[in-house]
Amino acid sequence: MGKWVTVFAAAPREGKIGACDLRDRTVRLVTKVNLSGDMLRLRIGNLFGEEPLKIGQITVWNGKNCADITFGGQPSLRLAPGGTVYSDEVYLPVTAGDTLKVLFYFPENAPVCRSVSGTWPTEHSAPGNFTGQPDFAAAEDDLRGNMPFPAPDPLPGLMNIDILAEENTCAVAAFGDSITEMRLWFDPMAEGFADKRKGKMALLNLGISGNRLLYSTGGKFTGMAGELFGVSGLKRMDWDLLGASGIKTVLLALGVNDVSQPGSGEFCPPLEERCTLDEFAAGVSKVVRRLHEAGIKVIACTITPFGGMPGCCDETMELRDEINGWLVRSAAAGDIDGVIDFGSAVEDPEKPGYMVPAYDSGDHLHPSPLGGEQMAAAGLKQLENLLS
Repeated sequence: MGKWVTVFAAAPREGKIGACDLRDRTVRLVTKVNLSGDMLRLRIGNLFGEEPLKIGQITVWNGKNCADITFGGQPSLRLAPGGTVYSDEVYLPVTAGDTLKVLFYFPENAPVCRSVSGTWPTEHSAPGNFTGQPDFAAAEDDLRGNMPFPAPDPLPGLMNIDILAEENTCAVAAFGDSITEMRLWFDPMAEGFADKRKGKMALLNLGISGNRLLYSTGGKFTGMAGELFGVSGLKRMDWDLLGASGIKTVLLALGVNDVSQPGSGEFCPPLEERCTLDEFAAGVSKVVRRLHEAGIKVIACTITPFGGMPGCCDETMELRDEINGWLVRSAAAGDIDGVIDFGSAVEDPEKPGYMVPAYDSGDHLHPSPLGGEQMAAAGLKQLENLLS
């Protein structure tokens, strides 16, 4: 019979300013999947919209064939603000390792989509419906306005791609912040993951830049851009994790922004939102309890070093050490199902609290590509031991 498993996931946040005006445009997402199956469905969300989300047509291509996505038998979708919906199931055979192309056409009367996710490889067309042309030439005009996100364009509406896969398959979700969303460690880990777990597990990226476990966006950014950094991990896990399909394990990679972000800049949250060890531990425990109730394991990731970034001080560096120590102890005690020590993977042994210079992107918060590879290598090894 099989079961539905999410093979692609994108964590929505609010695009209050500068979201793309996609009226009479086609958007293309290209993604590789790691599971096999004959049936496919999509989950669409309008979680942060103030107007209905309108999509004129969606077509998915598997490299050889395509399927038009319908909703209650209808080829178009009108989704109310705050809503999520699954499409009808369609027949489209997919083999692990295949590349899917998902094409969305937004009609001329479509409002700007305010529920978006960030750094995925999307492209948009010149005006027109190109859902029948998976290899259309991407337009070079910038539709983002004053969008504060880096290129590529944000992904509008799409939350999940699900495949009806075999019963012995599942998904592992990386639930994190910018260090996850920017795929610094995620992509190299996904490559190794596919080699070792091809056809058995999908690795999902549910990162949101700036995201915190305990608090939503906060600071002046809230007034300017809404939930630019997403709602708190405690809130969004309802739709990002519990609302997805077939997730067996979650890599909890949040915390660096709870510790370092408050008070670190003019637009960041105030100092009183800096967490304590007890507050953070209570938040993690709540996540673990709710996911365990759903039959999902939780593997915590230690917080990476941020020594040298704006706002960094002895207090925040000590708090990071306290939280990381608590995570390791909790895993040893069996309260958490395991721990991946990303922090030690990139920390300078001669300068605790700081990244090895070669592993530092230069902002003292985000790893460099080499640092990401170092995290992925350590994480993949530890994850394999925990999943075996």
